[in-house]
Amino acid sequence: MSAITGIFYRDGRKVDPDLIKKMNDKLSHRGPDGSDIWCEGSVALGHQMLWTTPESLHEKLPFEEDGLVITADARIDNRDELSEELEIPDEEHISDSYFILKAYQKWGEDCPDKLLGDFAFAIWDQNKKKLFCARDHMGVKPFYYYLDDEKFVFGTEIKAILSISSIHFNLNEKKLLLYLTKELMDYTQTFYEKIYCLPASHFYLINTKKDTISKYWELNPKMKTLLGSEEEYKKAFLNIFSEAIRCRIRSSFPIGFNLSGGLDSSSIVCTTRKVLMDKKDVNIEFINTFSTVYNEIPESDERYYISKVLENDKIKSNFLFGDNNSPLKDIENILWFQDQPFISPHIVNDLQLYRKMKSQGIRVNLSGDGGDEIISHGGNYLRELLFSFKLKKFLKELYEYSNRDNYSKFKIIFSEVILTLIPYSLKKYIRLIFKRNKISIVNEKLLKEFEINKFDLDDLLDYLSKLDTKKYHYFTINNPLNQTIFGIMNRSSARYNIEGRYPFFDKRLVEFCYSLPTEMKIKYGWDRYIMRISMNNILPPEIQWRQKKADLNHVYKRNIILFEKPTIEKIIYNTKTIQKYLDTKKIQKSYEKYKLNNKKSLFDIWLVLVAYFWLKSKNFEIDD
Repeated sequence: MSAITGIFYRDGRKVDPDLIKKMNDKLSHRGPDGSDIWCEGSVALGHQMLWTTPESLHEKLPFEEDGLVITADARIDNRDELSEELEIPDEEHISDSYFILKAYQKWGEDCPDKLLGDFAFAIWDQNKKKLFCARDHMGVKPFYYYLDDEKFVFGTEIKAILSISSIHFNLNEKKLLLYLTKELMDYTQTFYEKIYCLPASHFYLINTKKDTISKYWELNPKMKTLLGSEEEYKKAFLNIFSEAIRCRIRSSFPIGFNLSGGLDSSSIVCTTRKVLMDKKDVNIEFINTFSTVYNEIPESDERYYISKVLENDKIKSNFLFGDNNSPLKDIENILWFQDQPFISPHIVNDLQLYRKMKSQGIRVNLSGDGGDEIISHGGNYLRELLFSFKLKKFLKELYEYSNRDNYSKFKIIFSEVILTLIPYSLKKYIRLIFKRNKISIVNEKLLKEFEINKFDLDDLLDYLSKLDTKKYHYFTINNPLNQTIFGIMNRSSARYNIEGRYPFFDKRLVEFCYSLPTEMKIKYGWDRYIMRISMNNILPPEIQWRQKKADLNHVYKRNIILFEKPTIEKIIYNTKTIQKYLDTKKIQKSYEKYKLNNKKSLFDIWLVLVAYFWLKSKNFEIDD
């Protein structure tokens, strides 16, 4: 969870060293173990160091060798393979960034695809007078940049770029409108004009005359893995999953595990315990778990399942209570760290966990995020079986699905098959007849001005419902929203000098899970089947075969009204800061409907609140 910064004056003028130092200082919260810059002519690179891995203790960045200068925020997981190909000893005093530099020296622009792990880096090639930047395959590490004809400026967080006073930043109103319409798929734009996010699995090549963004890797949609038996699939999955975890517990500091009680986080904790028992190059003695629980909101409490994991030895617990945390608690400070409006109303409870972790000296947190997307729920499987005339298998899966969840078989067929056949235009007409049309809270005039087609979640769901199971899985893995969430989590944990690591987003695991036959993703009515069967004798059966997880929306719905009702009503009824972008009558109507029936969503209100506080903090030319 280090930080990188950089300036490249394309017009050839010299960089003032104080400028790159100023950028670095803005990110000092990300790197308490060292700060340094490299500045020569028209190029400057900066770095803030957070020690995590044993190798990082010997690392100094930026550094120069053979006419190449590198700054990086990286953890490289295939050092052993690279060691042979690059003829570098895989020893503790050799840093991960050195492996990256040598990989660039050998393979040039193809080097990112040779790397496994999480990384964002920039290399200044002095001989060729070009800057080469890259981001990891899944987009775990962030990389933001500003570009015009005269300069290229980049940083791990936007605030570093904003520190350049000679650049005038304006509000990206289109991005704000997209946010308020819940269109969250465009992650390359930011809320600032001319500041962008480099997409995952892309590199950026820039010199004085031209710049090029290229994709160096993508998941092959035709990938297939065919093994001889279910036992072979189990063994292969467990080997890859264990290796994804082993790579991510490489640390010289205590490691924390975010344990929610769900299938994903529990599988990580219990598989880590197995790795510990095997004692292969693992230097941690016990597993330190952190869990948010709720005394007053039982619908969201997972303590029963968490306790089942904690019955194992080598696992220690830390419980934190989230009942009385307002979603807007410390919102101004949160927005300073986040740089932009964010979507999650649960960030306050996450910060509470990170704060507790930091108090115990933890610098690495393993999270179960991504399990749903990578392992797969087997979306549209029943529809696919029926339409491909696999009637025997269809009836068996329908029977198992119905028994597992105690659902009516007719209801399952209606929702999984019949509804997908109805044209979307007809569905919208039916909703209109029954007055179930959704309220758009955004100013219609502005939507037309910016040529924005109103995003409707039903549009997306209708599109997904017509895909076959493999295409559905492909979409969930490549869903742009994943990268948005990575950014939110990254900035949250960086505030407490903690690096988030995500075993489910290991490239090897992603490719393996995607390539599996559908029968290994959903079977006998059970989704994420390969995970469940692979956790035999590792995961408590109560979790291994649990059907659903707790709904955290109950926490948000209760606490936002309990703690913030006066704030909500002040903003949606009185303030002018946000009203330019809203249809105020509709947002007020939406809120009144919620007060009459609190089962309705408050997500629209949440987006308005966050946007309001962010706009207010940025002093864009909007009167209040």
